[in-house]
Amino acid sequence: MPALRRLAALAATLLLALACMGMGGLGDTGIINKIPEPDRHFTVTVVDVTDTSFQAEDFSVDGQTVVPVQMGKASLSIDFARISRVVFLRQGDELLARVSFADGQEKTVTASPRTVFFGRTPWGLMRLAAKDIKEIRF
Repeated sequence: MPALRRLAALAATLLLALACMGMGGLGDTGIINKIPEPDRHFTVTVVDVTDTSFQAEDFSVDGQTVVPVQMGKASLSIDFARISRVVFLRQGDELLARVSFADGQEKTVTASPRTVFFGRTPWGLMRLAAKDIKEIRF
């Protein structure tokens, strides 16, 4: 019987240790130490959902200078060089992106609210999810 109790205590200790190790990410400080190096350099003006606007250099989505969107069932990567402006609009669970192109055309597509944009502001490095962006001006 004592061996069974020791085994149960050991199992409980290991389970508790595993649970504690899983909590390592809970202390996220939000500090951005590094951003992905973009494949090309773009400077944009970002307006977030609180109407705060700022300029960001080296703007990208994980180092790629495209806006990933959906049009129907198709996945598209719209090149920053072709865009003059993107306006994000929440519509229920979806995030619509109204893309204004440099040639004057406009297209409304769907974007993932979890898409993360990176850049360098005059005050520091920036990380911002698409769901928190109102507008990007290229």
